Amino acid sequence: MITFISFIVVLGILIFIHEFGHFLVAKLSGVGVEKFSLGFGPKLLSLKKGETEYRISILPLGGYVKMVGESPDEVVSESDFKRSFTHKSVYNRALIVAAGPIMNLILAIVLLPVIYLIGVKVPAYLYRPPEVGFVSPHEAADNAGIKGGDVIESVNGKKIKDWEELLSALSSPGKPSAIELLRDGKDIKTTFIASVSPDTGGSIIGMYPPMKPVIGEVSKGYPAEEAGLKPGDVILAVNGRVITHWAELETIIHKDGTKKTFLIKRGDKQLTVNITPRYNANMKVYLVGITRLDKQIFRRYGFLGAVERGLTLAAEMTGRLFMVIKGLILGRYSLKTLGGPLMIAEVAGKAAETGLTDFLTLVAFLSLQLGIINLFPIPVLDGGHLLFFGIESISGKPLSEKFLGIAQQIGIALLIALMVFVTYNDIFRIFG
Repeated sequence: MITFISFIVVLGILIFIHEFGHFLVAKLSGVGVEKFSLGFGPKLLSLKKGETEYRISILPLGGYVKMVGESPDEVVSESDFKRSFTHKSVYNRALIVAAGPIMNLILAIVLLPVIYLIGVKVPAYLYRPPEVGFVSPHEAADNAGIKGGDVIESVNGKKIKDWEELLSALSSPGKPSAIELLRDGKDIKTTFIASVSPDTGGSIIGMYPPMKPVIGEVSKGYPAEEAGLKPGDVILAVNGRVITHWAELETIIHKDGTKKTFLIKRGDKQLTVNITPRYNANMKVYLVGITRLDKQIFRRYGFLGAVERGLTLAAEMTGRLFMVIKGLILGRYSLKTLGGPLMIAEVAGKAAETGLTDFLTLVAFLSLQLGIINLFPIPVLDGGHLLFFGIESISGKPLSEKFLGIAQQIGIALLIALMVFVTYNDIFRIFG
């Protein structure tokens, strides 16, 4: 029940804010609005106020604002001519259409700082001294000569007090940074250049804080569960190699799919299990299905800090979205990673159970995606209409009704095909 209610609330917020954008700018532009609907199909509830019928319809996967004279072939009375959408200038029509996705973007930009004002759970290691626990071979930190046990004292002359400041200071990939560190009581200087992540576009620094190899969760259906591993187990060794850091463990597991012997400490006992990692086509690595025990603390930020972090997160989310789209086009990511309504419902339910900030983060994340994707120049989407308005403004005349009709049909067909595909992915993910 929590999952269903959370799903309806999330969709309701996203749809309402989107359609309210169209509605508000239409009213301000002098366009008459006949219907404002959350959902499609037969109405469940309705209220008539003035000329507008406000309704909630049975299918919650969208909504619409029906404006006077919205269709070019719609017959409009002489008295309604000035209030007709079709007879407004291209500029006004474009503003009305763009207002929906823009409102989604505004909602995300407003919510993300609010989340940091309320307070968020963050990894505890971020506020520990910047001691290096592990250095990945052949990556940025290793290339700079940094070793496990080093303590980073400053970056580009700025003192570093914890891992949060260190990660922030090294967040620009490809940019040289002057690092001063302490090793065995000696001060050492080196030049550090972070590499670029092909997945996110962010920095890969190749060094980690101390992280004990303790299991936090075991994924269902993966080799670790089949081998009997449990949360709280400590990985002592793999194939006789002593493990002291979680990143070291990941490096060994991700490497190949050969059978590996794990030495486990569970309470006061030690046991040995054999596990064969399974290849994950989406992540393109071998996995056994375990995640690290990640201790977290609650952190509340001041206004300026919340705004800065909220806007930074919005930029990161936007970058990740385009990186995923690029990865899908280039074949780096499988289309099976795409999720639909069932996946949103599942995630919404978990977010609601976790707490308010996780729930609001999900709403902001989905609102940002909805706003950006809706601006893509694809028929049926708002971006498709904006493209047609742009062509109209250049040519000086509207596109033919026949062309618009065909374009809309193609757009609808693509949208239906996408919905069927992502729903299949959801069903396969749940039951497959």
